[in-house]
Amino acid sequence: MALNTLPAGAFADDAITADKINLANNFAFTGTVTGTPQGLTLINSTSSTSTVASFNIDNVFSSTYKFYRVYMRVEYSQNNGYFTRLLKSDGSARLSDYRYIDDGRYSTNVAYGEAGNGVSSWFNGRHSGGNVAGGGNRGGHFVIDFYDPFSSSITHIFSQSFGWHDTTGAYLGAQFIGANTNAESHRGFTVVGNSANIIQHDVKVYGVTNA
Repeated sequence: MALNTLPAGAFADDAITADKINLANNFAFTGTVTGTPQGLTLINSTSSTSTVASFNIDNVFSSTYKFYRVYMRVEYSQNNGYFTRLLKSDGSARLSDYRYIDDGRYSTNVAYGEAGNGVSSWFNGRHSGGNVAGGGNRGGHFVIDFYDPFSSSITHIFSQSFGWHDTTGAYLGAQFIGANTNAESHRGFTVVGNSANIIQHDVKVYGVTNA
């Protein structure tokens, strides 16, 4: 009786079919993968333990993406917080036309709320690090979405954050929604200490593909 053999180049156990890949099999990759990538593409990764008054995340916005996702951690040395400004196409900071609503709750179950209308920055860093300094995962943690910052239109920001608040002696979780209503192109952003220094920071910026 003849043995049942597979044609040359075929895989046993349906290793690769039109709708799946059997990961229990071993593969030797020698070709290329084509198609349109989906999801997040890393644009910038910044990490610093140097004490600074402010830091820039520059030249990260472009015509390639409309949506951007930012993961950020900031440690601050005092209790009066830090804020964010957009960087214009010439690299200077936009100093007006910020509007926002910032709502949340302290870990003591006390409600929190702030707002700004036509002010000089997004004051989205109400946290401070004076009592929890020292690195690691301390500080204010942010997940931030920017909508269409590079085109000559209004730039929107959507943010969630969690961090220690020295003045109240409790942790604060907040949702921050805002826009800069001046219709212009922006190429990045800057984070500035309100009156003292930022101890350290970590930032990753991703472009959202096919959003």
